[in-house]
Amino acid sequence: YVDLVQVRQEIAAYAGYDSYPEYAYEKTYHRDYTPTQEAAYLKQVQEHLAPIYYDMYTEGIYVRLRSRDEEDTYAYVEELAGAMGGRVQEAFEFMTTYHLYDITQSDNKFNSSFEVFLITYEEPYVFVNPAGSEQDFLTFAHEFGHFCNDYISDVGITSVDVAEVFSQGMEYLSLFYVDESDRLVTYQMVSSLCVFVEQSAFADFEQRIYAMDPDDLTVDVVFDLFEEVGADYGFDAWGIDGSMFVSIQHFFTSPCYVFSYVVSNDAAMQLYQMEAAESGAGLKLFMEQLATEEEDFLAFVEAAGLGSPFADGRIESVAETFREILFEE
Repeated sequence: YVDLVQVRQEIAAYAGYDSYPEYAYEKTYHRDYTPTQEAAYLKQVQEHLAPIYYDMYTEGIYVRLRSRDEEDTYAYVEELAGAMGGRVQEAFEFMTTYHLYDITQSDNKFNSSFEVFLITYEEPYVFVNPAGSEQDFLTFAHEFGHFCNDYISDVGITSVDVAEVFSQGMEYLSLFYVDESDRLVTYQMVSSLCVFVEQSAFADFEQRIYAMDPDDLTVDVVFDLFEEVGADYGFDAWGIDGSMFVSIQHFFTSPCYVFSYVVSNDAAMQLYQMEAAESGAGLKLFMEQLATEEEDFLAFVEAAGLGSPFADGRIESVAETFREILFEE
C-alpha cells in the first residue's frame, strides 16, 4: 500500500496536480465538488454522526434478521415494483420476462452483488449472491434500482455518485411500499449510519495519507493513522485495530472512491425523509429523475430539487433522523 501511495503521488505530479486526491477527483471521477468540500463535510460527520454511531454500538442497537429464501426475496421486490408502478413496474416485468437477473443461492457464486450493462444483449443485468436472510430484500432492491436507472435512461451516462442515488433510493423507498418492511427500517438505518460514518472515516484516512510526504510513509505509520482516524469516528466502540485497513479493498483498487457512498447516501436519504413527511413525495421525485441526463452529482441534486450534502444544516437533519429512529423510546 505504501508503494501504491508513492506511485499515485508521482502520477498526480506528472499530471500537474499537487496531490493524488485532486487528480482523482477531476480525472478519474469527474466530480463537481472538491477535496476541500469533502474535508469540511468530514468534520461535520465527526461532530454530528460519529457520536450517534458510538452510542449505537455501546448500547447494542441491532436487528436480528430472519432467514429468507429466493422466493421471498423475489416477492419483496415484485411487490415493491407493483406498488411503485409505471416504468419501474415495466422494468421489473422486463427483467423477469427475459431472465435478466440471478438471485439464486449457490456455494459456487462470486461473493458479491452488482448490476451490469451487458453489451452483447444491450440490456442491464442483476447479479445477487444472497445471504439467505432479509438482508437480501434490500440487496435485490438496491441492484434493481440500478437496473431501473439503466433501463429507463437507456444507459444514460452519469457519475458514480448519481447512479448510486437510485440504488440506495430504491432501498429507502421499499421501506414504505412493501407490507412486511416495517422491521427493516431499523436495520436500514443502522446500515445507513454505518455508511455515513465508516466510509467518511475511510475517506478521511485517505485524505490524511495523501497529504503526507510519501517518503515519511511506513507500514507502522499507516497502521497508527488508521487507528487514529478510526477513534475520531467512534470505531473504538467496537475495538479498532490498525491492521484492519488492509480489508478495505478500495484503498488498493479505487483510491478516493469511498466518499461517493456518503454523498449518494445523503441524497437517497432525502427521498426517505420526503416520503416520511408526505406520502408519495419521495416516490414522485425518484420516478421523475430515473431518466436524468445530469452527469454530475451537485448538478443532479440541484436539478432534482434535492439539497446539497454540503449545505448548512444538512448533516444535522441526517443526525436528527437517525436519533429519532434508532433511539426512540
